[in-house]
Amino acid sequence: MTSLQRILYPIVIKTYKALIHLAALQSDKAKKWVDGRHLWREELQKLVDPEKKRILIHAASLGEMEQGTPVLRNLRKQWPDHQIFVSFFSPSGYEYFKETELCDAIIYLPLDEKKNSADFAEILKPELALFIKYEIWPFLLSALKKVNTKLILAPAVFRANQIYFKGDQKAFFRKALLKFDRILVQDSPSLEILKKEKIKGIGLCGDSRFERALENKAKDYDTTFLKTFINEKFCLIAGSSWKKEENLLLNLLEEHSDFKLILAPHDISEGNIQSILQRFSKFGISPYSKKELNSQDRVILIDSIGQLRYIYRTADLALIGGGLGKGVHNTIEAIVYQIPVLFGPKRKKFPETEEMIQLGLAAEIENYPDLKKAFLSFQEQTPASTRFEDYIQTKLGASQKINEAINELLSNRESI
Repeated sequence: MTSLQRILYPIVIKTYKALIHLAALQSDKAKKWVDGRHLWREELQKLVDPEKKRILIHAASLGEMEQGTPVLRNLRKQWPDHQIFVSFFSPSGYEYFKETELCDAIIYLPLDEKKNSADFAEILKPELALFIKYEIWPFLLSALKKVNTKLILAPAVFRANQIYFKGDQKAFFRKALLKFDRILVQDSPSLEILKKEKIKGIGLCGDSRFERALENKAKDYDTTFLKTFINEKFCLIAGSSWKKEENLLLNLLEEHSDFKLILAPHDISEGNIQSILQRFSKFGISPYSKKELNSQDRVILIDSIGQLRYIYRTADLALIGGGLGKGVHNTIEAIVYQIPVLFGPKRKKFPETEEMIQLGLAAEIENYPDLKKAFLSFQEQTPASTRFEDYIQTKLGASQKINEAINELLSNRESI
């Protein structure tokens, strides 16, 4: 069956390639994906310094790279003479990753076709490659192994129903997992799954998103304008909201006039921004980018990327989007500011959400009555700050464990 999957996998990849090229005719994001990979071999060769050894860190998109940034920061300090390449699959990472001083080059990862992956590995020849979370590309892993690259996957999360562990494709993807020298996972259930599958070189590291969120919290951010808007009232922030959450918020604004709303939608396209401005107009709404306030405004609309992680510091309560749709967005960016969080039921991939609920730091909502109940409860009484601090403290240390594993692998290479 492995041989069958070796036939089917390239077909799936080629189909994806054809579809995204077709989508590029109408979608700006797809066009960026395609254009970013044009002449990638020539561009990569220009970036490689043949006099230096290299490290590769790969993430699917910006969200995943947030987990890798504390690791990247330590790598830059510990291995200053290495060239560090950061690669992305998605334009969202390539365009919006801001920590450029921590790496020497930001690149797109070519699609996982045999020739692409072989050429990529041969040109770059990294001493070590770190793949973040779910990034498992079979042909690329094989190609990197052939140029003697040490491979690490971290911080990873696994579930028993993933393609790596079930069905006809299991053997094919298991071979890919076995290519890694080390796999460090975020939680105990993931570790148990790998033990059951007899995967070697495994360990528990935790979730580095908490450390990254604390780094963001420590950065200076001018909140003068937002504090003027809030004017000492109770403030609810909707982070990465979708239309389903926004419709619930319209009801809340209708029934309760004693709070201010900061609305940071997941989609900040011009069309969606205009739609939100129209839908919330009766409550008074202004775009954040204009830095202009009307005295009757009850809503500020965050209309640019990169602000949300800092703006949480101004709020008393956060509603995190996505949980009423495909899956909840990042709750950790909010919780480090010691404010309770609300989210929908689509959260099974994120075990921290259940931990937060059990500790009384969060609540799950499915409809407007749920939102109203949770809003009034947290408006009346916010959990003590020590409960947030104690919880966050238990989640730290992941990046140190990942860096220790990286240093061990690199040091072993240096000693050969």
